[in-house]
Amino acid sequence: MSSVRLPAIPLSLICLLVLLNGDGYHVFIYRCLSSSISSPVPKVICFCMHAWTDRIVFGDSFADTGNFPKSDLTEVTRQWYKPYGCSNGFLRDPTGRFSNGCVQSDFIAKILGRTKAPETYRDTKENNGDKFGVNFAMGGAGVFEVPRKTSTLARQIDSFKKMLDGGDIWKRQLKESVALVAISGNYHARVANMSSDSKILDFIRNVTDEIARGVERLQKLGVTKVLVNTLHPLACTPWQARPSNYTKCMVRANMAAEFHNDDLEKKLNATSSDSVHLLNLNWAFTNIINPSDPHGTPQVAKQFKDKLKPCCDSSDPNGYCGQVDEDGGALYSV
Repeated sequence: MSSVRLPAIPLSLICLLVLLNGDGYHVFIYRCLSSSISSPVPKVICFCMHAWTDRIVFGDSFADTGNFPKSDLTEVTRQWYKPYGCSNGFLRDPTGRFSNGCVQSDFIAKILGRTKAPETYRDTKENNGDKFGVNFAMGGAGVFEVPRKTSTLARQIDSFKKMLDGGDIWKRQLKESVALVAISGNYHARVANMSSDSKILDFIRNVTDEIARGVERLQKLGVTKVLVNTLHPLACTPWQARPSNYTKCMVRANMAAEFHNDDLEKKLNATSSDSVHLLNLNWAFTNIINPSDPHGTPQVAKQFKDKLKPCCDSSDPNGYCGQVDEDGGALYSV
């Protein structure tokens, strides 16, 4: 198949083919994934999936749809309070997502023919669960333990295995399964405080080792397709750009992201694998923040005037979006 240039979006809907026979409608959805992390024009990998594909989601706030229980407003539970969810339908109520609306797992679900992301693991404990997928992702998660005690990737996979062993997820469905592993760089603060490049590289190798180990576990458990996020340009995140008043990226963190992505590609053998695909978030974000061809700037990039500024900015450098004072007044701006 010849390569084609895709827009600066990690996933693209190519076509929907509906075949009608005597038994009714049989729907097959063809999807193409941007998978290369080194070339300006990504390698395009296409595969066919049934509309009833089982979806299993792991990772952090990029994919979390409400796994952290709601409680009083804190930095950890802010996703359950406004302005989060402010674009969510008529009521505009927060849903536990770290977004004003959808997160990555929602978008991928729609691309795979579903109306929304699979049910959260937290909700499956209260009912019989969704036999067509579960979302284990939790905001703040990574491959190592963190002070807020969010579930690591390994523990999320442990929970998945427990549901498999208990029959809450049907093993036969895994033949038509797709897993998303959205580990998106919650360790960048630790990298920023490291004193030498060698320490940074050693730490990143440990991170990619854990991600690769998690992917291997999923395959052994029967998952047939695994989508793994690359790191976006960390140096261009608002947290990194704030010291410059959101005028420039911090180069060091981007070097760390590039090394992470290259190392992950090698360990997953993603360039030649039919079952593991890298979702090139770095390429997608870069084409919005800093397109390589200014004359060919994607239309989506033109929608953002202040590309390094956060959508929601805390008035306190150590505060958080959604924070309020004692009288309930907003300590943030949107």
